[in-house]
Amino acid sequence: MTPSTWHRLLMLASLVAITLAAPLHAAQHVNLLLYHHVNADTPRSTSLSPKEFAAHMAYLHDQGYHVVDLAQAINKIKAGQELPDKSIAITFDDAWRSIYDNALPIMEKYNYPFTVFVNTDPIDERNKMSMTWDMLRELKQRGGILANHTSDHDYLVRKPNYNQDWLQSTLNNIQAAQQRLEDETGPTPKWLAYPYGEYNLPLKQALKERGYIAFGQQSGGIAAFSDWQALPRFPAAGPYSNLKTLKLKLASQPMPVDYKAFAKTVVRTDLDDINPPVLSVTMLNQEKKGVRDQVRCFILGTAETPAWQDKQHWQISAAKALPAGRSRYNCTSPIWGQSNYYWLSQQWLIYQQ
Repeated sequence: MTPSTWHRLLMLASLVAITLAAPLHAAQHVNLLLYHHVNADTPRSTSLSPKEFAAHMAYLHDQGYHVVDLAQAINKIKAGQELPDKSIAITFDDAWRSIYDNALPIMEKYNYPFTVFVNTDPIDERNKMSMTWDMLRELKQRGGILANHTSDHDYLVRKPNYNQDWLQSTLNNIQAAQQRLEDETGPTPKWLAYPYGEYNLPLKQALKERGYIAFGQQSGGIAAFSDWQALPRFPAAGPYSNLKTLKLKLASQPMPVDYKAFAKTVVRTDLDDINPPVLSVTMLNQEKKGVRDQVRCFILGTAETPAWQDKQHWQISAAKALPAGRSRYNCTSPIWGQSNYYWLSQQWLIYQQ
């Protein structure tokens, strides 16, 4: 064997070693699931039964999903580091007792980490449907993260004026909940889940200035290009608990767009805001015609085709005025070379004082 041949074999062996040492599958995004009640006897719109929840957790396990710690996932994404492929994080809103009684034993079966966003007033008031502070402290010891869901779970932006008094009162509410969580359970990340997923641009900006990460209830995953004060989560209870439709969402990826450029999310019809609102989207890259032609947005049960201004910019609007309350534009596009989809969702609040 000549020296040159030996050298080539060493180089090949080194490359093989490097390849095997690297993760076989890696990603730079994580999809979040959102639950509330895990109870067959609570309002169906925000509930799924323990049997349904167990089926979700078993599916994640059987299909090779990696259920990850949300704090670790956020830190890695912000640092540009890779996550395991098929990464999922589990979240709950409202600190219902059924999370402790019914969901926790199922998650512990698989050693799944999770996050509970806590509205603190019902805990202090000893609401029978909510967990106690002792239960919440125990959750932290058993793999959970506790985070902020305001003190009273009030509507944050259904107010007559978005003036300085409104903003300060809202921030006081959030800070009071943060303080209660820290007083009762120890260090707490500066994360906020907006009640009902409702927010506006002034509140987002104020939270950013104060170092908060915030989560909505529009569907989708998190990547480095996400808006860190309006992070999406896939609702997985009530009408969204069906595994047949949830499977597609679990396998999706965040659509690569400039989320921080999205316009206001509250449409005030009493202030002559336009209804239906227009969503203007800037893709992070110029897209091929084959991709552009396949973007579809689902609005009020109808598939709509966006209007492209060029290879990177498009707009979509509902065909008719949105009803009062919350509505979403959910947009998807096939991922080039894969069987999965990109996903984008924007929630709107149509509101009249």
